[in-house]
Amino acid sequence: MGSLQKMAKMFTPAGVSLLELLAPREMIRPAFAWEINSLPSGVGRVDTGVLRTEKGYISRGNAAWFAMANDLHVINEQREFLMAIEDDSGDLCWGRVSLAKEWDFIEAGSGLGITGFRKGFPSFALLSIDGNSALVGHSDDNSISFTGAGNLKEIPEMRESAARLAFNSPHLGNDVAFSAKVWLGLDPLG
Repeated sequence: MGSLQKMAKMFTPAGVSLLELLAPREMIRPAFAWEINSLPSGVGRVDTGVLRTEKGYISRGNAAWFAMANDLHVINEQREFLMAIEDDSGDLCWGRVSLAKEWDFIEAGSGLGITGFRKGFPSFALLSIDGNSALVGHSDDNSISFTGAGNLKEIPEMRESAARLAFNSPHLGNDVAFSAKVWLGLDPLG
């Protein structure tokens, strides 16, 4: 069984189908999605959270990220989006995934190491297929929280971050610069 098939099988219990792994040149790097954490609230950043002391916090957390992802158009009509996942070499890459009818990011997904690293403690980054909306999940001992933003390509802070990747980060390699230029709408070879 190939690497992609092994990974895809691991995702199934969380209700996530891994469709493909994107090459680094295909989309701006996954770490870029986490940049929305530094956005001020006045530029389209949205935050929500669930306290661990709330009854049913697992189901409430699942409902919260899903509602935000739909509102921000992170998830398309086919229930597909990009998810940051660790490849065989330990690097983060984007995987194109789709959600099943029933899924669980908060407990099952994090317990499997897909959407976190400890059961009930999610930590993940999602990006829309077009790269224009993102959502990240966070956890601590007291709460589960989500930060998202839409229309990323219109947010000056996000464009500045992408420009740094495109022109000022040679240590990250040519693929990072190439995909950042594409995200910015620039000629990647220029």
